[in-house]
Amino acid sequence: MTLSRVWTFLGLLAAASAVTILYPSLGGSESLTCECPDHQCQKVYWYRFLQETEKLQFLVFGNSANSVTHAEGIDATRFKVSVNEGSKITYSLRITGLQKNETGFYSCMFNSPKHEQKSQMPAGYYIRPGEYPPTSSPPVVKTKKTKTRVCPSNIQPVKGCKPLVLWPSVGVLLVLAVVLISTLYYFSRLPKKCRHQFTKKMQL
Repeated sequence: MTLSRVWTFLGLLAAASAVTILYPSLGGSESLTCECPDHQCQKVYWYRFLQETEKLQFLVFGNSANSVTHAEGIDATRFKVSVNEGSKITYSLRITGLQKNETGFYSCMFNSPKHEQKSQMPAGYYIRPGEYPPTSSPPVVKTKKTKTRVCPSNIQPVKGCKPLVLWPSVGVLLVLAVVLISTLYYFSRLPKKCRHQFTKKMQL
């Protein structure tokens, strides 16, 4: 995008009072509206700035009498202008059959008879056919850490706490058990005569 086209695009965005981003499906349709701020707008000009060609393109002209004139090369069956004169004058542009190459900024410009030289741009739309709106990342769920309560060994365990385990005492008991088993096994393997003599010596 050249510098002059960048300034043109930024100028259009700045001129619009509000910009709405639309995400129609390919081949889908969108209805754009422009509301007259002073109730006296008689003429409306719709145009677009395409992202692909980087050029400002006039689309269609309309007025309060429902007179419509399309620009050269614009399909009148796809771009339809209508006007609603209620409490305010609202012009609408319905576009059908939107394609990927029609991505860009769309808006209107109208004049009031009191201020013929002063163009007004009430709103703008950025149309992105075939795209999807960005989705926000899912919220992070923080898990609650539960604290383990340690109860004294001489107190009856209560709900939510674990009894204190004395690992050194368990180790001593295991060693004593191994020694006792080894001693019993040793005596069970001795002949009866040796066991009798060993018992006699112990009595003396």
